[in-house]
Amino acid sequence: MDVDTSLIKYNERSFVPKEFKLSTWETLEPFYKDLAERDISTQELFEKWIKDWDELYAVVSEDMRWKYIKTSIDTTDVKAKSALEDFYVNLDPKMKPWENKLQKEFNASKLKENLSPDFINFKRGIANDLALFNEKNIELSKELSLLENKYAEITGSWSITHKGKELTMPQAVKFMRDTDRNVREEVYMLSREREIQDAATLDQLLSDLIAIRHQIALNAGYSNYRDYKFDEMHRFDYDAKDCEAFHKSTASAIIPLLKVIDKQRKSDLKVTDLKPWDMSVDAFQRNPLQPFAVTAEFVDKTVECFNKLDPYFGACIANMYETGKLDLESRKGKAPGGYMMAMPESGIPFIFMNHASSEGDVRVMVHEGGHAIHSYLAHALKYASMRQTPSEVAELASMSMELFSLENWESFYPDTEDLNRAKKNHLEGLLKILPSVAKGDAFQHWMYTNPAHSIVERHAKWAALNEIYGSGVVDNAGLENFTEVGYQGILHFYQVPFYYIEYGFAQLGAIAMWRNFKKDPKKAVQDYSNALRLGYTKTIPEIYKTAGIKFDFSEEYVRDLAIFVKLELEKL
Repeated sequence: MDVDTSLIKYNERSFVPKEFKLSTWETLEPFYKDLAERDISTQELFEKWIKDWDELYAVVSEDMRWKYIKTSIDTTDVKAKSALEDFYVNLDPKMKPWENKLQKEFNASKLKENLSPDFINFKRGIANDLALFNEKNIELSKELSLLENKYAEITGSWSITHKGKELTMPQAVKFMRDTDRNVREEVYMLSREREIQDAATLDQLLSDLIAIRHQIALNAGYSNYRDYKFDEMHRFDYDAKDCEAFHKSTASAIIPLLKVIDKQRKSDLKVTDLKPWDMSVDAFQRNPLQPFAVTAEFVDKTVECFNKLDPYFGACIANMYETGKLDLESRKGKAPGGYMMAMPESGIPFIFMNHASSEGDVRVMVHEGGHAIHSYLAHALKYASMRQTPSEVAELASMSMELFSLENWESFYPDTEDLNRAKKNHLEGLLKILPSVAKGDAFQHWMYTNPAHSIVERHAKWAALNEIYGSGVVDNAGLENFTEVGYQGILHFYQVPFYYIEYGFAQLGAIAMWRNFKKDPKKAVQDYSNALRLGYTKTIPEIYKTAGIKFDFSEEYVRDLAIFVKLELEKL
């Protein structure tokens, strides 16, 4: 594959010197002083000032992102950890007062009213951030960032030994598809027993995080962190009541379908009790699907799959591979999970994951690939700050790509039986995502509106939510000490609080887009691309409308989409 240099237009710096490398506050401060002392009395000067401010944001943000990536790819790298901590301790706290000053200048200027409509969210965001800013929170935010990173340090070290072989947790997950039930149970128990060793530590960490976050909210004049966080995340287009509506819609419209699916699984497996280690294995005891063997093959097949949708999509993945922006293999010391990191300045994004040559890896790759394509498409926007989309839009890009690409998964599964099997597994998993999101979001609402709760109460709340959002078919008897702390495996609760409901909203949007794709593939892909090119220059409902769908989470809408997925499942 040849590197396509035409995919990303690198914007030459006009304010920050090309040779500038972020190192100390002393090297960064002059740029803030320059911006703060500028004459911005004319429209031309005002817009040049905005562009330079945006450029500084892109340079600093990209530097910070690479620091984070380096700690993910090797959690034992002391130098990388130190560099990231230095950013949080010595740079970020000093930047915040300057950013606040610049935001005040922007907000006070009448010239902002002459800016293009594309600045709608930029203006809303600044007005919102000014209302939230409190000097007391600078130090607390620094402390918070350091604490949040401890989660990856703890979980990145997890491994088990099975039959004399050391396995990382992502590698262990592969055994949940083993046709030998004893093997599945053994690996499941080994994994949970390893995790439970750190349960008390992780609970205390979460308690510490909740306490700091609550204090940040109080300092900003809020009664709880949930309401503060909604504003901090710029959730302009929906509120907590809308989230609660989603929780209710999911419980009533999705859980009955999952009950049927799980009962059928229990019947097909011919087991007396359906256990947690029975949920990923093929119900007919067929060997686990193996969509690829090695990383190069994985990438080639992904490119091929994306090419069938749009050659541009495949070119994006090829471009990332050839420029070293894919870190896909699981290894000891590497942080768990997967993510795509956009690069505000240089443009070529980075994908991080932990593949184990398993079926689930395909879903992760096409998901993160959707994020990456979004990053490529939005990079054409003039301002880096406008390329940073809210998660409700970002996850629409990734989850829609999962379903669009599903139509071309023969790249991974040339055998028709294997292909249908993979599709069925994916669609059933898709339905399971919705109650999982509802449960996780409801849990966070409870935690932060009841910040004084005890750890015992936290366990009880999670157990109660498991009952509400579970099918009632899976038997967890004797496993309560594991299941009551199941939330500890969800990094969002520790590192990106309240970033969870977006998966639910976007999943509904993705299903709606897939429904459109089934009717007119070419138009659906074009609508998808048009929506992603908007970045964050429109409201969320407007972006969804451009994509050809509604931003809706009513019970009627959720039930309608659930029926569509059910009918598609019946075809397989």
